[in-house]
Formats: sequence, C-alpha cells, structure tokens
Amino acid sequence: MRIFVFVFALFAVMPTHAEANTEDAIPEPVIELTELMGTITLKNGVSPEASLVLTVTNPSDTPYTGQIGFAGAETESLSINAGEEQDVSLSVTSRHAGKADALQKAEIDLSLILDDQPAPAIGNVDIDIQVPVAAYPLVRSEPPVMQKSAEAEAQYEFYALSQQLQPLKFTYNPGPHNLEVRKTVYPIPIEPGPIEISIEVTNHGTEATTALVLRDTLDDADFAGSGSAFTRFVADQATDLVWEAELPSIAPGESRLISYTVSARYAVGDKQLPATTVIMNDELTGLSNKVWLPKWH
Repeated sequence: MRIFVFVFALFAVMPTHAEANTEDAIPEPVIELTELMGTITLKNGVSPEASLVLTVTNPSDTPYTGQIGFAGAETESLSINAGEEQDVSLSVTSRHAGKADALQKAEIDLSLILDDQPAPAIGNVDIDIQVPVAAYPLVRSEPPVMQKSAEAEAQYEFYALSQQLQPLKFTYNPGPHNLEVRKTVYPIPIEPGPIEISIEVTNHGTEATTALVLRDTLDDADFAGSGSAFTRFVADQATDLVWEAELPSIAPGESRLISYTVSARYAVGDKQLPATTVIMNDELTGLSNKVWLPKWH
C-alpha cells in the first residue's frame, strides 16, 4: 500500500502534457536594436571621446528588463514595455597610443553586450568621426570609414546596416608631416613570375619631410628578390624578405611614387601583404594600406 501511495503522489505533482505545452508556449521577451547614432572625436595626443545613443525597440507582447553596454564599459539598464522603444546613452572603452603631433593610434570597442551575451545585429549604424583638421586624411581606419562631405574635410562617417559591431581602429597623424601612403600590387591574382609593387607617398602636412625610409616585409617562402635593396631576416624559424629604399624630401602637397619587382615562387593567394612602413628621423611617420591577395582558382 505504501508503494501505491508513493506512485500516486508522484503522478499527482507531475504536469500533464497539456500543462507542459502551455508553459513551453510562453513567449520570451524579444527586443530589437534599431539604431546607433552619435559622434566619435579623435584627439591629438589623448584618447578619443564618444557620444553614442542606441535606440532599442520591444515589438513583443511582454515587458523586457535587462542590461546592455559596450564591451569593457559600464552597462545601462533597460526596461521597455511591450510595443515601446527606449533611447540609451552608452559609454565606451578606448585606447590610445602615440605622441601629440605625430603618428597615433586609437581604438574604440563597439562590441555590444546584451545580458552578458553578444548582442544581435543593429539595424542601422550612423556615426560621425571627427578628426583634427591637421590629421585629414586619416592614415587608416579598420573597418573603413567614408569621408562625410566635401564641405566637412575633417569629418568621416561609419555607416552599416544590420551589423554586429566590433572595435573601430584608427591611425592618424595631426603633425606637420601627415603622410598618405598607398600601396598597389600588379598583377592580381598572383601567378608564378614577376610582380610589381608600387608605393605612392603624399605629404598632406604643412612642412616638407626630410629623407624617408620605406620598408616592406614579405614572406621569403612566397617571393624572391635580388639586388642591394633586399635583405633576408630570420626569426622564429621563418625567413622574411625585406625591401628598403629611401625617398628624398617631399614638400607639402607633393607626391612621390616608387616601385620594385619581386618574383612570386608560386600562385600566391588567400593571404594579406602587410603595410609598408615609412620612417623619418628614426621614427615611424607613415603606414600604407594592407593588400589582400585573393585566391581566384
């Protein structure tokens, strides 16, 4: 009799199939990250500043309460009734390296965290990037940003649709020698044989440069080069092919183009050539773009 009573009691507390389905059918609160707007301001010699507002919408039938914020920064509370939206001002974490009036790097982490998990994609992102006038144009931005307008020469825009965000990285030089360095490779795709690499340096600064040293580092397993401009450097059981050349002084507004040829040992693809570095007075003064080598077949 005791066994019978125990079994009966056990079934009495278990939910019926219909009750279990009813509980499972309760909808989870759903929110949408509608829009991120605001401004990021790059500074000369110090960390950037940011003023960003995120619009959050709750299209579900259930109120939502949670926490949201950019990675590493303070989180903000969300409490949104069904069918409503809320604007949230978010702080950011940023990093800066470099001396004032020289080449500098800044990073703003826009990786968004919702309730301790990576947030879903934001429907629309439109952020103004303000830079010191002397730092226009930017040396590099990752991911790329666009010049906003011809009238606002020191403003850029980061625009994206339905995208999960990541750190924004900038390299810029608000000093008297703001160099734009553009690197191109021909032909692409790369087949075995001669390859021409061209580097154009433009001085957007207010003063003429002194002599510039340009340096490229390639993988010796991919490319061969001959002549006094090439050396080989062995480190960590790998060998780099290093090309180096000198450019004479470049006046403000002036450009200089230099090219060199290497030989591809095979069809090189699905990898990236690193940036060309520009050295002036033993200090890093400019960086080129990186070049992606596609593998087309």
